[in-house]
Amino acid sequence: MTNEEKNLLEKLASGALDGIVGDDVTTPSGSTVWKAIKDGLPAMFKQGPGSKFFNGKENERYEGVLHTLQKWVTDDEKLQFLQKFGWLMKDADVKAYSAKFKPKK
Repeated sequence: MTNEEKNLLEKLASGALDGIVGDDVTTPSGSTVWKAIKDGLPAMFKQGPGSKFFNGKENERYEGVLHTLQKWVTDDEKLQFLQKFGWLMKDADVKAYSAKFKPKK
């Protein structure tokens, strides 16, 4: 593991990179899928479409079910996440690290 990778993992663990990564995507079925980092742990989430129903007096709305699709837990998995999705983040160090792994055309 290089010093750059150690520094990125420390930055990730400190919470400096927490937040949404990239844009959310809406599937054809209406579910929303997004990636986020929370407490230094990258994860991919999916939330089903919400709906509404009439309860006899008024329409009641409810949220779709939230699922965790994938978590990147180990240091190697976290580095793979930064390699693959780092270019979507606002941190210059992470973007530079991710650019090293961008496929050549």
